[in-house]
Amino acid sequence: MTDHSVLLRSSFYEHSWDESIEGVEAMEAELLRRAAEGEWLEVVDDEPDEFATFDELRERAEEVVVGEWEMPVEAVRLPMDKLRALIAEGGWTFMAGEFADFEGHHNDTEFLVKLGRSLS
Repeated sequence: MTDHSVLLRSSFYEHSWDESIEGVEAMEAELLRRAAEGEWLEVVDDEPDEFATFDELRERAEEVVVGEWEMPVEAVRLPMDKLRALIAEGGWTFMAGEFADFEGHHNDTEFLVKLGRSLS
């Protein structure tokens, strides 16, 4: 049982990319830069319910980013490694997660997770 929970989001913020970024190599470099520099930020949002485990979330993100977009796996592993470190350092438990990929005028690529921990 958890006494405390938190919602965290990590994003590639595609809608704020410089319009001069064109071509596969430039997009790959920008995606990797954002993955390396991105942080998990606490947010107020609806609770995620798409994935019950860390591995399910990671696998879905890899299916899209690596499989569909043909980008390096590091684009997924970097934010997921940061999340894994946050979980370990804070004594958190992964409770649920969601992954939304870039959709034109609607949303950036985002990970949303719910973490919980016992305060006792």
